[in-house]
Amino acid sequence: MSLRELAAQSKHKRRRSTLKRSRRKGFRAERQLVKKLRDYGFKSVRVPVSATRSERLPDVFATKGENLMAFEVKAYDADRAYFPRKEVEKLFGFLDLFDMYDRKIAVLAGKFPYKWVFRRVEKPDDYVLLREEESNIRFE
Repeated sequence: MSLRELAAQSKHKRRRSTLKRSRRKGFRAERQLVKKLRDYGFKSVRVPVSATRSERLPDVFATKGENLMAFEVKAYDADRAYFPRKEVEKLFGFLDLFDMYDRKIAVLAGKFPYKWVFRRVEKPDDYVLLREEESNIRFE
């Protein structure tokens, strides 16, 4: 094996390792959110990652009374979290499946070091959550 092939193989392994670490961080944030919601009296569940990308499933969803909430969750060490329109559209597609709920709420959740930021969104679009912004939704 040539040095060039060894270097390319090593680079591929590093990239794969970084991706796995990033995904684990996201899964951990989703589990933390489920626990946080349950502490506030919601019935909540993390949707398994086995769903295909074409499915209209959120990362987490929760119910309390007449409220149904669908969450898209990002966990970053940076100061911003980007939510592409296609991911936000899935939240609204999921919420549209449940006519029996009076209040259907789409929420973007950013887990930053030592801080959560939650933003309720009213329409599908591209969004950026900033670490320094305040949440526009409360769970109490």
